[in-house]
Amino acid sequence: DRIAKYNQLLRIGQELDAGQIYLGRRPLERG
Repeated sequence: DRIAKYNQLLRIGQELDAGQIYLGRRPLERG
């Protein structure tokens, strides 16, 4: 399912952003 795949990637991206904030780093700026 294409939508499920997109939601999974979006969730992973949010977890990476949260992890960087947790480590005290700025989240990656997305163009």
